[in-house]
Amino acid sequence: MIRRPPRSTLFPYTTLFRSALSVLRGTLFNNLWWVITVTLVASAFGLGIAVLADRAKYEAAAKSIIFLPMAISFVGAGIIWRFMFQARQPTADVPHGGQTGLLNALWVGLGELTQSTWPKTIAVALVALIAVGLVVLAINGFRDGIHGVGWGAVVVLIPVLWFLYSLVVGIGGWADGRGQIILFIQDSPFNNLWLMVVLIWTQVGFTMIIFSAAIKAVPAVLIEAAMVDGATESQLFWKVTMPQIMPTIGVVVTTLIVLVMKVFDIVKVMTNGNFDTQVIANELWQRAFTELNFGRG
Repeated sequence: MIRRPPRSTLFPYTTLFRSALSVLRGTLFNNLWWVITVTLVASAFGLGIAVLADRAKYEAAAKSIIFLPMAISFVGAGIIWRFMFQARQPTADVPHGGQTGLLNALWVGLGELTQSTWPKTIAVALVALIAVGLVVLAINGFRDGIHGVGWGAVVVLIPVLWFLYSLVVGIGGWADGRGQIILFIQDSPFNNLWLMVVLIWTQVGFTMIIFSAAIKAVPAVLIEAAMVDGATESQLFWKVTMPQIMPTIGVVVTTLIVLVMKVFDIVKVMTNGNFDTQVIANELWQRAFTELNFGRG
């Protein structure tokens, strides 16, 4: 029997969010959260990657790697991520608490690191060095007028500083001399978000390819004319590229909404609708083919 870790040690700043998700849950609300979250995140990541990779040196290789999860079935993706989310009761005197799930092994290992002396000092120094490098990059970007690089460095710097602070004060699955695990699949209501990660992981490649094709189809005449008028990179994207690809964005968003409304395989394989993760398609299956209540199904 896996002992549930104290929630306050895992998500100390999410009480309000947890309360909102706890109230707005159930089969219909779960499906609504799936539609909103997966559609927005997959579309945003796909568009961001397509823009960043456009005309990059290793564009084809990077896009191929990101597109690879599309070749995996939803059942296969669910099994892969179920192993990654797996949690076992921590075992004393065993590296990483005897965890076989990748994420919990990293979490417990991070806790062990923050309880050490020299390894923690080295990790803090490396993260601090990365933070200093990002600060220098941001300053140079703003000074040279490359605002995209400057703001990008600032955005990346925020989680790096948080991680640096957390390393100093203590982070990871460790308390009272033993490992502390995260029940990714069982701990409601956040388990729904972890299940959504699987679908996002498989669909980002699809949205990236479609958006990339749309961006490359933007007439070069429009971009050249905007550059002659003195438009910056951000202005080129928001004032020229975005209006041209809006029809494509509409098609991608519609396709994702239809896909997410039918989500079944991932929930079936990972939780079978247990732990407050039920969705409409799995509910239909259970009513019709498990309970043989075909009318309700």
